[in-house]
Amino acid sequence: MICSANTDVGMKRSANQDSYILKSYSEKTCLCVVCDGMGGARGGSEASRIASEKFVSIIDDFIAPYIGNKNKKLQGSEIKNALLGAVEQANHAVYEYAQIHPTLKGMGTTLVAALIIKDTVFCVNVGDSRMYFIKGDKIKQITKDHSYVQYLLDIGQITEEEAQTFPNKNIITRAIGTESSVKADFIRESVSEGTYILLCSDGLTNFVSEEGLHDIVIGDDRRGLDQIKLSITVRKLIDCANQNGGADNITAILVRM
Repeated sequence: MICSANTDVGMKRSANQDSYILKSYSEKTCLCVVCDGMGGARGGSEASRIASEKFVSIIDDFIAPYIGNKNKKLQGSEIKNALLGAVEQANHAVYEYAQIHPTLKGMGTTLVAALIIKDTVFCVNVGDSRMYFIKGDKIKQITKDHSYVQYLLDIGQITEEEAQTFPNKNIITRAIGTESSVKADFIRESVSEGTYILLCSDGLTNFVSEEGLHDIVIGDDRRGLDQIKLSITVRKLIDCANQNGGADNITAILVRM
């Protein structure tokens, strides 16, 4: 398992409201978190930072007793409860911070996180930051957006093609920190060796098509990827978004299994 991550302010914004944390616990266990803040430059930045840091601190405490201890085995139900609990704690931290800082009231953030243990990915998400699996000739979106556009798609009011250029693509229906509680989606998936796991903010997916994401990752894969080359691939993803307009902050974490 090799991992790399990067973030960029983009071509239009004056501040980067995205945050990410990529943490390795062992050779076969890592945690990836991407948050995309909203609520003004300071509010969005604070929301994404607080949420990502709080989420990771909760998972750190949860996983610490298991690292290096062969007598303790993580159970799927325990991992699910820990991840969902970490989302609630992150939500509480952002919400409470906004209550004591009135100028930041209403700030919030998306959150997508993956705890990868051997060949299993445990994911939680709130908002429209995404996780993809990429392998061979396929790319698959694993998370489902909590957005107005996705709602219109679900009820059949717009088509997939119309969704690509819908004028209110940035409206999300769930966020961390805007309410006193939040509901997150939980996903558990098995992955095979050679699969790429991509977590990213919508600053990437709004400016690079799924085909474009796939072609960059798999194109580099064919030339053989090590840690340094993987970081170059992440930079290529971000550069492509910037070349296509870069009207938002861009964050990407890429893991090769």
